[in-house]
Amino acid sequence: MWIRLEKNELDLILKSIPEGPLAEKLRKPVDPDTAAFAAAVQTSDDLEVDLDTIISRGEDDGAFVMTWTWVSNERAGLSPSNDDGEAVHKERSF
Repeated sequence: MWIRLEKNELDLILKSIPEGPLAEKLRKPVDPDTAAFAAAVQTSDDLEVDLDTIISRGEDDGAFVMTWTWVSNERAGLSPSNDDGEAVHKERSF
């Protein structure tokens, strides 16, 4: 699971938990090249990336960059929504 935390939220969590592996992980600084890798992603209407995204450096020269991919309700096999954004429920058989 990935949750974006603001600095004040992170500080509050760190004050509330004991020292250990989780606190160490939360204190780990962001890779200084994150914004450069994020900016290099070719985005579209269906693919977006946040400038403060998560990257995972590979052993060779590069990194995997966490992105957002748009998937419609129809493509996911879900009911369409009405104009209010609420799902229109239809009976489905699998």
